[in-house]
Amino acid sequence: MAVLKTNRARKVTPATLCAVLYTGLGTVALAAFLLRPGVPSVILFAAVMVTAFALVAGRNPHIAGLAWLVLSPALHPFARYPQSGTLLTFDRLYLGALALTVLLTRRARRPGAPGVRAFVTAVTVFAAVFLFRALTTQPGILGALQTFIDAILLPCIAFAVCRRTADSPGRLRAWAAGLMVCGTLVAALGITEHFFGYELATLSGGVVRTDTEVGGIVRVSGPYATPEVYALTLALTLAATLFWWMSASTDGTRRRGCPAFTGPLLAAVQITGMALSLFRVAWACALLVLLLGLGLRVGKKLRLAAVAVAVVLGALILFVPLQSNDLFRSRMSDTDNVAGRFATYQVGAEIWRSAPFTGVGINQFVEAQKRVDPKVVWGVRSVQSPHSSFVGTLAEEGLIGFAALLAVCGYGARMIRRLARAARGDATRQVLHAAVIAGTVSYLAFSVELTMLPLGPSNAVLAVVLALAASAVETAPRRPAREEAAAAAPERAVRTLLAGPVS
Repeated sequence: MAVLKTNRARKVTPATLCAVLYTGLGTVALAAFLLRPGVPSVILFAAVMVTAFALVAGRNPHIAGLAWLVLSPALHPFARYPQSGTLLTFDRLYLGALALTVLLTRRARRPGAPGVRAFVTAVTVFAAVFLFRALTTQPGILGALQTFIDAILLPCIAFAVCRRTADSPGRLRAWAAGLMVCGTLVAALGITEHFFGYELATLSGGVVRTDTEVGGIVRVSGPYATPEVYALTLALTLAATLFWWMSASTDGTRRRGCPAFTGPLLAAVQITGMALSLFRVAWACALLVLLLGLGLRVGKKLRLAAVAVAVVLGALILFVPLQSNDLFRSRMSDTDNVAGRFATYQVGAEIWRSAPFTGVGINQFVEAQKRVDPKVVWGVRSVQSPHSSFVGTLAEEGLIGFAALLAVCGYGARMIRRLARAARGDATRQVLHAAVIAGTVSYLAFSVELTMLPLGPSNAVLAVVLALAASAVETAPRRPAREEAAAAAPERAVRTLLAGPVS
């Protein structure tokens, strides 16, 4: 019997054979990368590493996703090849590995909510329309595909990973904690950039932006290529920070220890970073996130009114001394960029008329703008950018892409409404509902006056916020259909009575 056991132990299994072959392939890829570094060897080595990480992360994709959230802002400017390009970046490699992990691991069965399924379908349709238009963009197909990968595909992967793993209240708060740490790192980099004068925009593939309207001051962008992504990311992570902080006491206990101290402190750091971005929309969104994140609760209008009064008083207390600050006064009194946006929207309408159904192509707005006469509003000429995600989508993807984008917005609002229904008897979901509304409204506010859709990092953070809402809806306890009908019967009766004829 001992001999038989020894022979069985020495038998070569398919798993052992695959491990040996994979180790040999990894050794060859590493040798090629070290001896002759180039695009082929780098891609081969990256593919081997991504596959290896995916196999390891399959044991705990929840921790792997949180690690991406925490490491992404710190490694975004540095982990890329080539350094001046975007062939391989940290987010592309890491989220690519997480996508492979999702495909290789089995998903725990749980009933899908109709609102979530409809939202996922709308996003899938929009992604397909975006990809098709990117593939048919001539010239510039390579840049259009890169925009699709960073702005659409990678956020979809982040949404799928978070939606699958945030399957309990504890994991919802864990993902929110990851967003909180991410936002704190982004804010810390922006604050230190402002006070110490260094910059990371050029390492991230962007350029240093100098604002000539306010005395040539340099706009901080944190670890990202543009300051818009920096400001919007902080608005989204601030909403998640408030959820992590306020949900610590939803079980009836008081907030003590870490949440009571850490939550307000890190929120203050992120608000400071938003203030230094010099975007007026960021200042408005900071107040809006505080109002909604702290005050909005299902069925508690008095709480919202009290928080609104406190936020307004706090804003007035800050506004009075800031009136003597030249930088703040110049930003608040500047109306030229507003007029320039309205002029640019007229240019966008002219570009859309040249290709109403399919648009002029991804990233082709600036090139198409050269063939359109410039517009002037209040003596200010149009600028070289759509300055709106919606105007840019209408001009570059036509009515088809614009309708798909509106469908995403509509079904996203429907999913958030379902979260509100699920939150009626759950305090944690009530706080999450407020945070999701604060984050999505901030994203819409930025997207109305800035072109945020083609910018990837902030889209990935928004995807995680929406994935928390989707997971909370899917994991909420459901009442039987009879109970829901009985609960809705009085409301229907009142509506019928009010809609009836008046005698």
